[in-house]
Amino acid sequence: MPAPTKQTEKSNFYDSDTSYGWISIALHWLTATLIIALWIIGKSISSAEPDSIDARRSLHVSIAATAWLVIFLRVLWRLRSGHPHVRGQSDVIHRVAKIAHYASLIAVLAMLVSGPVMVWARGFPVGIFGALSIPGPVGKDPGLAALALGVHSGAAALLLAIVLLHIGGALKHLMFHTDDTIVRMLWPAGNDGDRK
Repeated sequence: MPAPTKQTEKSNFYDSDTSYGWISIALHWLTATLIIALWIIGKSISSAEPDSIDARRSLHVSIAATAWLVIFLRVLWRLRSGHPHVRGQSDVIHRVAKIAHYASLIAVLAMLVSGPVMVWARGFPVGIFGALSIPGPVGKDPGLAALALGVHSGAAALLLAIVLLHIGGALKHLMFHTDDTIVRMLWPAGNDGDRK
């Protein structure tokens, strides 16, 4: 039996033309969990009792600041790795998936930038669980804070729509197709033969 090539050894970690690797899979699920948690907490701020609004906002900002680098790396990784065309997926569905994916990355980037800008423009540092404060490069600016809030809210709404489309597409593949779309977001192809 021939020794595995360097490409084969790495294939489980990195994306191939037709499969996601472990890095993409881990970043996908970690980022999805973080963004869903942030969205739920963020939406709860406006409906919270007045005495708990600051606590919820602080929790939202703390989790976001802690997760910022992970989410940013997720965006960079996807831009670097492209979009595998998994076995059995039509060209049309692949193109739709790519468009939705890039739109979600744009929405996430908008939120990554507008979130801290909004906090700083309100005249506060970005606090991380009361243990660390990151002062802003801008001073208090109500106009900038309002703009950042609009971008943040709009990006959150866009992301929610894309996530619902994504979940619907995943369920469609799970129930009505025989391609590898769902499997490849849970487990990478093991070798080059699996990718054909």
